[in-house]
Amino acid sequence: MNTFNEKEYIQLCEKYKGKQQIKDITLKIENEQYFNYFKNAIKRDRRGEVVFCVIKDKKIITIKSEEYPEGVFRIPTGGIDYNEDIVQALVREVKEELGIDVKIISFKGVIKWNMYHKKQQVKFYSYLFILEYINGNLLIDALENEVSEVKLCTIKELNYVSQYLLTLVSFWSDWGNFRHETTNFVYLSLKEKNNSNKL
Repeated sequence: MNTFNEKEYIQLCEKYKGKQQIKDITLKIENEQYFNYFKNAIKRDRRGEVVFCVIKDKKIITIKSEEYPEGVFRIPTGGIDYNEDIVQALVREVKEELGIDVKIISFKGVIKWNMYHKKQQVKFYSYLFILEYINGNLLIDALENEVSEVKLCTIKELNYVSQYLLTLVSFWSDWGNFRHETTNFVYLSLKEKNNSNKL
């Protein structure tokens, strides 16, 4: 069972002062293939993920990959390996996916997922960070090629990005529901007064 590390979470909260929250979300996965992808990833090497909201030029970086449906963007994320420090995973994933250097503005909390398909269930954890772009060539210096395009959004536009993920159908529906929650977590966090000076 992939268990939540309470001590690790408390240490993050103490290091990055501010308002954090824990969101418990139960997500029903209809597509068995997608559920098995998650189950196998957790069993193999992925205990959770970092959700990284990067603010550049007072706007928010959203991403898409070539295989996404038309018009779909989201907040970037990256996996946390077992026995990997969360902040180290954050720095690694930002470099791999975006190729830039960033400064951590705040840690906003975690989504504790209970994902289930029929009688099977898995636990997963998404840790949300707000970051500020420092330097680097966006995408050009990325260490991997998972991201095919970026779009800079205002907070209002991010809400549209988040809501659009809920309109996806067929194979992409479960993924869209999942990515809506992480992107919407960012949107709601950025609406808070203590982040308004960054956008």
